[in-house]
Amino acid sequence: MIRNTELFNSFIRNYWKYYIELEKEFQLVSRYVEFTEDNFSTYSVEFLKLYQAVCSEIDVIGKMMASQINNSFNPEDKSNSIYKWWYEIQDSFTYTEEYNDAVKTDSSIERKKIQEVECCFLDTYKIAPWKKFRTETYVAKDKSHRFRLKDKSSIPSWWSDYNKVKHNRTSAVDGDSSKINYSKANLKNVSYAFTALYVLEVSFMEAVGTQNDLEAFADFSRLFVKEARITTEEIDNFFGVF
Repeated sequence: MIRNTELFNSFIRNYWKYYIELEKEFQLVSRYVEFTEDNFSTYSVEFLKLYQAVCSEIDVIGKMMASQINNSFNPEDKSNSIYKWWYEIQDSFTYTEEYNDAVKTDSSIERKKIQEVECCFLDTYKIAPWKKFRTETYVAKDKSHRFRLKDKSSIPSWWSDYNKVKHNRTSAVDGDSSKINYSKANLKNVSYAFTALYVLEVSFMEAVGTQNDLEAFADFSRLFVKEARITTEEIDNFFGVF
């Protein structure tokens, strides 16, 4: 992709600012529920509201990113599943991880594909939201091109749970009538969904922002705080322009 200040600024206005607002709402919940792994199973109506909002935004962002890679991809096509838009972006965007070295070297900066990224949530626990998720295209019996999981890959459990919460909220969990899918709107799934959205948005900004754009950017996430920013020039010197 070509670095484009106009596209970067448009993304900040139309997507990133909304992400930051969602973060603020999420952090308010920490007044009542400590954000620790001990509370992963805690669920509530606030988590339900955020879970659905964040996952809906993931779908919106994923389709937008796919349309930037493939001009024929139509974000408004209702047949565009997560398998389809993920196929377009899974090898096209990367996330830059920085390490706490005094001097930046090849070993202090690492560019990873988005399914390999692991983020530290509030300096508490690490989350790899897109781990092992890969899709592929195939030709069906009717000669149409369709999309499916690649061998040895899996769809993120937090996304599967989101769909259960969205479409079958009062259905029993694994046949256990004492527990319904509403319970999947919990701290763990909401944390993973936020991490997944964050990874997508940051990887897009890093792909389209110019050196000046990224150096001037200051509206950082409160959940996932990056170390001191590196410049696009430093990134490109280490890894080459993509």
